[in-house]
Amino acid sequence: MNDDNLIKLLKKNPSRGLSCAIEQYGGLVKTIAVRIIGYENQQDIEECVSDVFVELWKSIDNYNKDKGILKNYIISIARFVCINKFKRKMNHTEIIPLEESGLELDFDMDDEVSAIINKKIIKETIYSLPQPDKDIFIRRYYLYETVKDIAETLGLNAKMVENKLYRGKENLKLALLENGIII
Repeated sequence: MNDDNLIKLLKKNPSRGLSCAIEQYGGLVKTIAVRIIGYENQQDIEECVSDVFVELWKSIDNYNKDKGILKNYIISIARFVCINKFKRKMNHTEIIPLEESGLELDFDMDDEVSAIINKKIIKETIYSLPQPDKDIFIRRYYLYETVKDIAETLGLNAKMVENKLYRGKENLKLALLENGIII
């Protein structure tokens, strides 16, 4: 089902619209919940998934397709809901209601919880790269070695190192987008 039809369905027949939204985006939302909350508490994950779709239904009138696709809007809601749940678990008391957020939901990277989650996603993505791509990426962006030095150390030519860095950045960007980090 395309975004326009799903939005119309959410407005016209909320229960059917929510069923379709869950069918279409439930796996994505659950993945985001697991990454933010952790695997340990399945009940919290299921609550978050449910809360995300309730918030989607409540805020569907705030969705503006000129600002992005529905999938990214749902990812933003999922991150917002799950981060609030995570904060509650960590005994933080300040929870911002979604309605008061204005649904711009562009999370500040200085926010402690977002920074922790983002670092975890980046680390997992880097460590999932094949060799020598992982070594190249770490040497360049964590150890600040030059492309020339990396190429010499690993016995590759500089152009190959640049290509592997480019592909690594593309993989990282894709992983961040899939996990709700809007770039």
